[in-house]
Parts: sequence; structure tokens; C-alpha cells
Amino acid sequence: MADTTTAPATEPDGEDTGAVGVADERLAFRGPIQQLLTRPEIGAILGAASVWILFWLVSAPFGTVGGTAVYLDVAGLLGIMAVPVALLMIGGEFDLSSGSMTGATAIVVILLSKEVGEFGGAGLSLHVAVPLALAFALTIGWFNGTVVEKTSLPSFIVTLGTFFILIGAKLGIAKLFTDKVIVEGLDEADGYEFWNNIFGAGWIRNNHVWDGRDWGWAGLLIFGGVALLVGVLDLTFQRRQTPGPTGLPVFLGGTAAGLIGFALLLTQDGSSSDWIFGTVTGAGILVGVAGWCLWRYDRAPKSDGSPDSVVGRLVAGGVAAVVGAMIITAVMDASDESQINILTGSLSKVVFFSGVGLMGVLAILAASGRVSQGMPVVGAAVAGLPAISFLVTVQAARALLFVGLAVAGIFALSAAARRGRAVSSTLGLGISILTAVAIVVLALFIRSEGDSRKIRVELTVSILLVAVAVASMALATFLSAGRTIAAPHVDLSRWTRYAGIGGLATAGVSILTELADIGPALLNAHDDPGIIFGLVSGLARGAVAGVVIYAVGVLYHLLFTEDDGAGRPLLTVALAALGLGLAAKLLFITGAEAEATQAVTRFRVGVLYYLLAAGAGTWLLMRTQFGSWTFAVGGNKEASRSVGVPTAQTKTTLFMMVSVAAFVAGMVLAFRLNSVQADVGNGQEFRYIIVAVVGGNLLTGGYGSAMGAALGALIWGMISQGIGFSAWNTDWKFLVLGSLLLVAVIVNNYVRSRAEKFR
Repeated sequence: MADTTTAPATEPDGEDTGAVGVADERLAFRGPIQQLLTRPEIGAILGAASVWILFWLVSAPFGTVGGTAVYLDVAGLLGIMAVPVALLMIGGEFDLSSGSMTGATAIVVILLSKEVGEFGGAGLSLHVAVPLALAFALTIGWFNGTVVEKTSLPSFIVTLGTFFILIGAKLGIAKLFTDKVIVEGLDEADGYEFWNNIFGAGWIRNNHVWDGRDWGWAGLLIFGGVALLVGVLDLTFQRRQTPGPTGLPVFLGGTAAGLIGFALLLTQDGSSSDWIFGTVTGAGILVGVAGWCLWRYDRAPKSDGSPDSVVGRLVAGGVAAVVGAMIITAVMDASDESQINILTGSLSKVVFFSGVGLMGVLAILAASGRVSQGMPVVGAAVAGLPAISFLVTVQAARALLFVGLAVAGIFALSAAARRGRAVSSTLGLGISILTAVAIVVLALFIRSEGDSRKIRVELTVSILLVAVAVASMALATFLSAGRTIAAPHVDLSRWTRYAGIGGLATAGVSILTELADIGPALLNAHDDPGIIFGLVSGLARGAVAGVVIYAVGVLYHLLFTEDDGAGRPLLTVALAALGLGLAAKLLFITGAEAEATQAVTRFRVGVLYYLLAAGAGTWLLMRTQFGSWTFAVGGNKEASRSVGVPTAQTKTTLFMMVSVAAFVAGMVLAFRLNSVQADVGNGQEFRYIIVAVVGGNLLTGGYGSAMGAALGALIWGMISQGIGFSAWNTDWKFLVLGSLLLVAVIVNNYVRSRAEKFR
């Protein structure tokens, strides 16, 4: 298919603008996949998925409800702070006092509520102490923002001063009032039970048994996956003015075959039936996609040019990498846990020191411009050989080589398909199908090598679905003409009202039954009904009802009207269905799991505040005037002031938002432990900045994402807890953390830069 986004275009005066396709890049059409790849949080999305898969494969508890609660607990406290810190970074500023402020607000609320005495506090009720602690936090944020604006000093310097003031005050005041470095006794304060339900509650899930959970969440994932595919197709390809007469029967027949094959695949047991019904399912999906495209989209113009030599080399290299991955894995011993020991004794020392010396020499030459900037990596690779030989086992090397070669091979084949499609639509389709076949072969090879159900069944099925998605998109691209302008917005206001009314009614009934203890009990840390989680549960049920009603409206517009803009709301429905499927998997257990588990699975309230912070921060940035001001002042403060943006007010508000988050995090810590040490929070501000950067936020300001920061916190939580779950040597914890976080940042920049080149 000819690439409509890279076709030459001319100016009105006839001047050729080249291969970009339009004179102004802001007018170039970008499909949904390309838009996703240029999002600032794409690296965090890929990183979170990769880290989860890694620890899910090597750790049994990581994929369970209990394991999820553990790493979400870590990510929650980090994410509460990381999101507003990211907003402040987008606004062009930093707050190095944010970590120490969390501990300071916790100490303030305890001292204000602690009984009066020789080593006591003010003796206030928590109903007074908690609001005063919030006022204290807001004052610190206002002070930081005002000083930065009035003095024009860098926020790094101003907040560094606040940082030292707070850590000194925490230690001095704690010693002064308690004669210890710890303040305690929060649980003895007046009003504790009420505020503990706000900041110390937990949601125990052991009694929430749903034996139909697996069918429920699998059905939601399937619906979400289909809706996601159809939504992407509708946003990528041009709608026909009149439906194709042959497409609908083909679509219905393929869909029916796919559903029947999948149902039989789930109910039958045996390798032969797996092959038969798996093939029927895949073929049915492809036939259904072809029918949908023939029915709904314009036909694609066919191109038949000659590919360059690069395509052939990419295909050969990709196939060689995939085959090599399987050969190496088959040859190496999967049970050998000894070190590789390819370099030992004196030879390893010689190689190591030679590599270090070579790295230093190449660094000097690179700095002086005599060699390329990447050459010192050669020395690092030489020095790393003995370390790899000593640290990596044969078993681990086998897995790393397989994954590395397989991923490299698939990427090479994908690149070949993209280059081939630019000159010949048939060649592009052929290489894409070859890529899908390679993925299927790898999936079957993994199945033959795996010794656990999660590898032989769950991982294999997931990889096969990826292969089906690749083949489906290739077939749709071959058959359908791409859009040249974005799809129009469809009017769904009526269905939105219906969804709002139905959701509010459901939420109201659910909240009343929860708080009146009529429905299922929602338990907090003390086994009493939790106010916060009762409200959340009711609102969640209302949201589910609203999503269902809205989905009905979207499907109606997609199938029974001539509207050409149903793809975008369909993606919203797809993401909601996928989220509900994962929530069902993580929040409910089956009867068998309930009998087997011994531990208490509790989701603490900090996780809820983390999710609220992520959602509120994303909405604020993407949907409000304040979000536009934040991007403006971070990109160019003086230019934004000249066009009427209140820069001082915006930046001071951002500092105060960080303070509010520090207050929430401090309260969560205080009510969890009922005591706080003077050094709590010190140094955490660098973690907040790190996870914000991992989420795609630039240190220079003016660019970033609140959701990216939330995902960065999730990555940190998964890595920090996954290492323990996997029984790895925790002495190397921060080495692994640093390496994986650095890789996430590099992947983010690489993917975004590559996507922006293919407008």
C-alpha cells in the first residue's frame, strides 16, 4: 500500500515540499499508533509492561493479588508525590524539599495532637491538628513559590535551603519535645478513629470470592482487545461512502468461526485439539478482519516497486536471529545454575583492566572529537566480559540470549516490512505475515521448553495473540486505504447523559448499601467498615454501569449509523474494558485460591490516593487551562507572560500542589505507623524526580506527563519488590534498579524520536 502520510505534496505555487507530505508538520495526519509512540509516557508504558512480564515469569507470587498489593503499596506512596513533582517539573521548576516535607507534616500532626506534658505536645484534637498540618504544608509551598518568583533565584537553590531547614527542624523539634528522634502516640489522640478511616484504612480482599472470575476477566479482555483493534482500524483507514456488499457476510462468518474455535479451545484438552482449534480461531479472526475492511473501508491503491537491498538484509538478519535464538536455547542446559566462566583466573583480570584502560582512552579521544561519542562503550564491553562471566549463570545466559535474539529478529522483520511496504504493498504484506509466523514459531518453541503452566499456557497464548494482531494489521493495511485527515468527532452527548444518569443512580444505591452495611463488607485495617473504601466501591460500581451504557451507545453508532468518528470513543471503551478485566483479576479470588492462601491481602488507602493523583494530574494537564499554563511557563516563561499567562500564580500553585501531596503522603505514613522518625522522607525527593524522568518528563521543563510519572512510580515499586519475590541477591538491588530505569529513559527517547521521523 502506498504510504499516504509520506507522499510528496506541493505548495500552492507548485514548489515540492519533499517527503514529509505537507508543508506544515502540524497538518500531517498521524494514526493512533504513531500518536501513542510520540507520547511522553511511551517509554514508561513499555518499561512497566516489560518489568511486569520479567518478574511474572521468574516469581510465583508476583502475579497474584497479594503480590500486586505489595508492590502497589510501594508505588502508591511514591506516586502520590511523583505526580505533582512531575507537574512542577513540566512548569520548569524543582522542589528539593518535597521529601523532607512529608516527614515534617507527619511530625507536626503528631505533636499537635500529642498530650500536653513534660515530653508532650499541644493536646489538640485531630479534627484541628490535621487541618493545621495541611495549612503548614500549604505555607511551605507558598513560601517556596513566592521566594522563587520574587528573587528570580533557581528553585533548586531555594528549595535546597528549605530542605535543610526542614530536616534540621524535624530533628531539633523532635528532640526538644520528646527527647527522642521519634515522635509517637498518634493512636491515643482524640478523633483518631475518624481520621484513621481516611488515611490509615485498608481493603482486605480475602473474603471477596468470585468463582467465575477467570471467565469474567477473560471475557472483558477479549472484548477490550477486539474493541481496541476495531478502534485502531477505524482511526487509521478511510470509511467507505457506501458499505461493501461482500464484506458483511465474510465478517460475520469469520467472527463466528473465531468465536467457535476459541470456545472449543477453552473447553477441550489435548495437544491435537489445541492445534486444530487454535488454527480455526486464528483463521477466523483474519477472515473477520478482512471482511470488516471490505465492508467498511475504501480499497487501498496497490504499489508494485522494487525493494532496495536493505530489505533483503533485514529479512535475512531477522530470520537468522529468530533461528539462532531457538538453536542456542536448545543447546544450552536449562538446569545449569553454575557461572558461565568463559574468562577465569589471570586472564579475566587482564581483560578487565585492559577494558577499563581502553574505556578511559576512548573517552578522552571521544571528548576531543577524534573518535565517535559512542566508542567508549567498546571498552566498557571488554571490561564487562569478566563480570558477566562471574555473575551470570548458564541458565540466566540462556534466557537472556533467547530474549535478546528473538526481540532483535522480530524488530528486524518489522523494519523490513515497513521499508518493503513503502515500495510494494504485496511485499509489505508478505514480510508482515512472515513476522507473524516467526512470532508463532517462537511461541510454540517457548511452549515446548516451558515447565510451568504460566509459560506453557498463559505466556504462549499471549504471544500468539500478538502474532494475530500483527497479521491482522498487515492484512488491514493491504486491503484498506489510509486516512489523510483525522476522523471527525461523533456526537455521543445523548449516550453520555444516559451513562451519567445510570452511573449516578447505581453509585448512589451502592454507597447507601455499603455504608449501611447491607451489602458486602468493606474492611479497613481494624476490620471495621471503611468509609473511604465504601465510597470508592460505590463509585466504582456506578462507573462500571456508566461504561456499559456508554459502550452500548458507541457500538450502536459504529454498526448502525453512517458516523465516521466512532473509533476514538471505541478506544475509550476498549481501555475501560481492559482496565475492568485487570481489576477483576486483581481484586477477586476464587474459592480454590481462598482455601490455599494463608496471608491477608490488603490494599492500603495510599494506593487509592495514588490512583486519584494520577487521574487528577492527567485531567489537569490535558483538559484545563491551568494545564496549558503549566506547559507554557515551563517552555518559555517570558513568552508566556507576554501573552497573558499568570506565570507567578501558576508556579506558586504548582509548589503548593507538591505541598498538598506531601501532606497526604505524610498523613498516610503517620496513620500507618502511629509514629514518625525525624529522618522520614529525607532524600526521597530524588526518587520522585527520577520516576518523573522515567515517565517521560524533561528536566528542562515544558514537556511531560502526569500519567508517565505514575507509571514511573509503578516501575520502581515492581522492581524493588520483584527482586525480593524472585529471591535474587538484594545486594545488587540498586544496580538492577538503576540499569532498568536508565533503559526505560533511553527507550522513551528512542521510540519517540523514531516515531516523529515517520509522519
